[in-house]
Amino acid sequence: MSVKKRMISFLMCTILLMALTGCGPRNPNWYLSTVNAFKEGYNTGWKSDQGIDGLYLVDEEKDQSEEFGYLLRDLDGDGINELLIGIMDDSPETKFVHVVIFHSDLGPYSVFNAGDGYYMYLCDANTLRMDSWYGSETKTEYMVFDSKDNSFLIVDGGSKPQKIELTSFN
Repeated sequence: MSVKKRMISFLMCTILLMALTGCGPRNPNWYLSTVNAFKEGYNTGWKSDQGIDGLYLVDEEKDQSEEFGYLLRDLDGDGINELLIGIMDDSPETKFVHVVIFHSDLGPYSVFNAGDGYYMYLCDANTLRMDSWYGSETKTEYMVFDSKDNSFLIVDGGSKPQKIELTSFN
């Protein structure tokens, strides 16, 4: 076999291997199947297994009187949007219950779940604020997303949470 044919064969095998293992560039519309799964879940009262990795349903999501929506936002400036699921209500700031990222090894993955008394908020500069309770104490952390490491880095302080218009699942 000639050198040219071997190189072409090698390149074809490499491309096929990348496609099979999920390596390579991320589709900018990776979130569509996840949005559809959430849409079906909210509209059917979560009666069927949606297959969303890392998903933990909170009480608010089981309450048919609550309305949920989503926000696509590039949290780390890499040009690809992350998916935030939040409650659509009259609160002065938007309360988020899920942050779904495209994890380089796992695909769409719900990396943060909140609700049932504590929430996440989006602040200026795409910083997330997470409130959690330990007994009578409230712990507040501010984080920024780093897609290179599929991680959220804790940062010092942050701004006031924002009220953000969400796209409804209904």
